[in-house]
Amino acid sequence: MRLIGAKNLRLLNTKLALYLPIIVASFTASTTNINAMQSYHEDLGFVVIEAEKFSTQHLDAKRRWLVFSKNTPVHNFADADQAHYHDASNGSYIEILPDTRSNHHEALVRHENFTNKAGTMAVLSYPVYFETPGKYYVWARAYSTGSEDNGLHLGINGQWPESAQRLQLCEGKHAWTWSSAQRVNTNHCGTPNTIYIEIPHKGIHTIMVSMREDGFELDKLLLTKEKGYIPVGKDKPETLNKPKQLQEKTQLLKVTDYTRILYAVDDFTIENTGEIPYYQHKAENALAINAVNTTYRNKFAHAEYIVQAKDVGSHTLDLVTLAETDGESTYIVSINNKKIGEFTNPETSDDYEEIYFSMKGVELAKDDIIRVSSKAVTNGKIPENGGTAFARGRWRALVFSRND
Repeated sequence: MRLIGAKNLRLLNTKLALYLPIIVASFTASTTNINAMQSYHEDLGFVVIEAEKFSTQHLDAKRRWLVFSKNTPVHNFADADQAHYHDASNGSYIEILPDTRSNHHEALVRHENFTNKAGTMAVLSYPVYFETPGKYYVWARAYSTGSEDNGLHLGINGQWPESAQRLQLCEGKHAWTWSSAQRVNTNHCGTPNTIYIEIPHKGIHTIMVSMREDGFELDKLLLTKEKGYIPVGKDKPETLNKPKQLQEKTQLLKVTDYTRILYAVDDFTIENTGEIPYYQHKAENALAINAVNTTYRNKFAHAEYIVQAKDVGSHTLDLVTLAETDGESTYIVSINNKKIGEFTNPETSDDYEEIYFSMKGVELAKDDIIRVSSKAVTNGKIPENGGTAFARGRWRALVFSRND
C-alpha cells in the first residue's frame, strides 16, 4: 500500500477535482467543424467501450471510479497494488477507490467496500446507439490481484437485470483478463459467458456499471451478439461513432447573429411591371437582371416582401448584395415606398463577393411592404461583344437582427 504525506494528498484532491472531468470531456471525436463529445455505437453486433470514457458518475460519496494512466498524479487513497496502465488498452483504465478489502482477511463492510445490490454505489454511464436490438453478451477486461477485488455489476437504462449482475473474475490474476462469468451460489467463480443484457429496440441505450467490490480495475467492456465469441488481448478497438464532415455554409458567411433571413429567391415576390424584371440566378441564390437585354440596362428592377405578424418590431436590416467586376450596382431599400437606404457596391476583383449594407432601427408593422431595387450598370472595364459587360444588380438576402 502506498502512503504519502498530507501535502501531496491536498495536491491530489485539488487536481482530481479538475483532472477527472477534463479527462472525460477531452475525449472528442475527430473534428468535423468543431469538436463534439465522442459517442459509442454498435458495429455489426459489437460494442467496444474504453472504460475510462464514461459519460457520468453518480452515487460516488464513499467509493469512486478514478482514471489511471502515466499522467495520473500521485494519490494517497488506500490501494493494495501498483498502477497497471502499461498493458491497458489506450494506456488508461479505471479503478474504484479507496480499496479497503482486497482479500478475505480484511473486514467486509457492506455498503462501503462491498455491495451485492447493483446500482447503489459508484455508478457509471455509457450511452450507446444500437442499430440491432436483442441479446448481447458482456465481457469485461479487468485486473485482479486479490480475492476480493474482482466483482462488478452491469446494467442498462437505469435497470439492473439479474442477468448482468455479479460479473466475477477468478482466473488470470495479475494480468489484464477478460471475463463474462456470473457468480452464483453454486459456483462463486461463475460459468463463462453467462453475463448478458437485452437491448429492447433500436436507438440509444445507456450501458451502466456499478461497484460490487472496491479495488476493481476495469479497462474495457465488449458487448457481442455472438455467444461463442471470446475476446483475446486488447481485442477490438472501441466502436466510436465516426461522423461525416458537416456541411459548412458557403453563403452569408458574415451572418452570425440574426433573428430572420429573407432570401431573395425564396421569400421575395418579383414585381413584374413589364419593364425590368428580375430573374433567379439559382447558382448564386440571388436575384439578378438580364443585362443582355439592352432595354434592361441602367433601370431599376424591384422585388417585394409583405411583412408578417412575426416580423413586427424594431430591427436592424442588412442587405446582402453581390459585388461584380464589371460594374458597381446601386441598391435601394424602401418600406411602403419610403426609402430607408441607398447603397452602391464597391469595386471588386472578386466576382460575387458578398457585401453587407446595414440599416438600424427599422420599425416594421404587419402588412408593410419591403421593396428591394437594383439596376444593371457597367464600369466600362470588361470588354464584351463590342461593348462592355454589365453588372446585373445581384443581391442575395435581407437579414433581420436585433437592434444593439
